[in-house]
Amino acid sequence: MPSNPVEMMIVKILGGSMGTSIGTGGGGTTGGVTQGSMVEVLRRVYSERFGIGEPLHVQFILFWRRIFTFDFGISYSYYPAKVNDVVMRALPWTLALITPVPIIGFFIGNRIGSIVALKKGKAANIVYYLAMYLSIMPYYWFGMILIYVFGVVLRWFPTSGAYSSIWLKPQWTNPQFLLDVLHHYTLPFLSLVGQGIGGWALGMRASVASQAKSTYTLYMKHLGFSFQKIRKRIERNAILPNFTWLPMSFSGLVGQTLLVETVFGYPGVGSLMYDAAFSLDYPMLEATFLIIMLIVLVGNLICDIVYGILDPRIGSRYVSEEAQ
Repeated sequence: MPSNPVEMMIVKILGGSMGTSIGTGGGGTTGGVTQGSMVEVLRRVYSERFGIGEPLHVQFILFWRRIFTFDFGISYSYYPAKVNDVVMRALPWTLALITPVPIIGFFIGNRIGSIVALKKGKAANIVYYLAMYLSIMPYYWFGMILIYVFGVVLRWFPTSGAYSSIWLKPQWTNPQFLLDVLHHYTLPFLSLVGQGIGGWALGMRASVASQAKSTYTLYMKHLGFSFQKIRKRIERNAILPNFTWLPMSFSGLVGQTLLVETVFGYPGVGSLMYDAAFSLDYPMLEATFLIIMLIVLVGNLICDIVYGILDPRIGSRYVSEEAQ
């Protein structure tokens, strides 16, 4: 790359006007010390602290040591703070955005899709087309629309941040602070859950329409079962194919959340990754990438366990019996 973290740190310390002396080694004097000598001292000190002055094979070994020990050292962009401390402050904000979105979107979207498939009419068609529009709308574009309409025009919600500037630091025991956090949380959450509801609604509508034409549905109608009992049986069978998409949608949701955090200036892992990319903060990038992979893996594992509970046919006992 054309630059490195050490040069950027030197510019930050000496000021932008000193940037020309970094490359040339020249400049004036400060207390009898030339700017060039100051630059060389700073370059040597920060190269040693950041560990980028080591040979390439040594840096590679240090990389794996950071991965296996979860100790990523000092952050270049938040110097002298440690990467682990910065990430742990940002991680709860990202988890707060990710965790409720698939749950709420899954249940609301599937419910809407079932209603649209079983109840024909103008209102159902309007809901269907609205869901289809939400499912294909880019989430970051939807977020900017929410910012413009509800933040700029109507001024109902703040446009950035996780809480107001009147709070110097989070105060989780203060009810007013919690209300302020929810006020800032609304727009980022809506920008993520809107597309999720639309996608699940479309999938559930197609699945329910298919189940409604199946043999067991016609048999239940001939036996005189009520519509409510038939609907529950159809929804129970139709939701299983939709659930198989939940792990893949969860993986995509993580990437969406990171970009939404950048759009709304939300202090989560996505904002850290964005800042680290522009400041060449390699340890911070390593830590955020690892956190993202762990979130995706744990989320997929939970989805697989829940699916095994919903459909015992794919459980371990079923697999072992088939193997015999």
